Amino acid sequence: MSKKNKKIAILLAVVQALLFVLMGVWARFMNESFTLSQQVFWRMIIALVIAWVLFGKSLDKKTLQSLSGYDWMIYVVRSILYFGAGIMLFTFAVNHTTLGIVSFSSSLPIVGIFGWIMFRERIDIKALPFILLSIIGLGLLCKIDVKSLHLSAGIITALLSMVAFDISYLMVRYHKAKMTNFQNTTLLLCFAWIAPLVAILLTKGKFIPNHFTTLAVVGLVLSSILNVVNLYLLNYIFSNLKGYVAGNVLLLEGVFALIIGFLFYNESANFMQLLGAIIILATAYVISFFEREQPDGL
Repeated sequence: MSKKNKKIAILLAVVQALLFVLMGVWARFMNESFTLSQQVFWRMIIALVIAWVLFGKSLDKKTLQSLSGYDWMIYVVRSILYFGAGIMLFTFAVNHTTLGIVSFSSSLPIVGIFGWIMFRERIDIKALPFILLSIIGLGLLCKIDVKSLHLSAGIITALLSMVAFDISYLMVRYHKAKMTNFQNTTLLLCFAWIAPLVAILLTKGKFIPNHFTTLAVVGLVLSSILNVVNLYLLNYIFSNLKGYVAGNVLLLEGVFALIIGFLFYNESANFMQLLGAIIILATAYVISFFEREQPDGL
């Protein structure tokens, strides 16, 4: 992969970290009317419609018929991992332990380990101290007290959600080489509504909220649009960067969350959180610098 593509992917990873935070903002808007399962279900339905309107023409009959059973299986498995296991397990974790611990557990930069297991990606030995330092920064940012940590159901499910997300990200490399990111994004969304649908049916919930607020509708529209953008960017990022590099840059989500929380929700930050944010910024830059300086190729 060219150095130019790597630089673009690193920049897009920074943008993606911000978009992850904005998704949380739109979710707060939707909480006024929608349950979690309703949120995810309708976001995916609308996102699928948007993707088909924008990119559907590229998925003609010949292109779809060229896909093998294996290709379709990858789309289904990725979708279930991301929208089913990832989102649902993360939500369970949030409801069973503190948000700080969930954020820490589900954001650990271990995607590089899966990159090595799945694709034998090499991790630059010089990057290891900075990866460990980024974990310390993440702990400070999330206000983690090591003494209070114990293996609970919330932590276990948060870790499992992280595993599901990370594997789903990396599985973009299993897609057929001739398929574009626009096509892959659209086909993934074709199966994204299944997991929240099952959740609604199992909980015997309603498909339509009892009432709608203007803010909730705005949140639904914006989050649906961002779902399409997020999937496209993630496909591009993990097609062009090694897992450990992308994973560490995406830690900037916590830094953006700190900034947005301060600006829009009057959430204060203490000195240790600011120190953690600075550590994450510095380590993300250094690790991305290693990647930019390496020869072409993953």
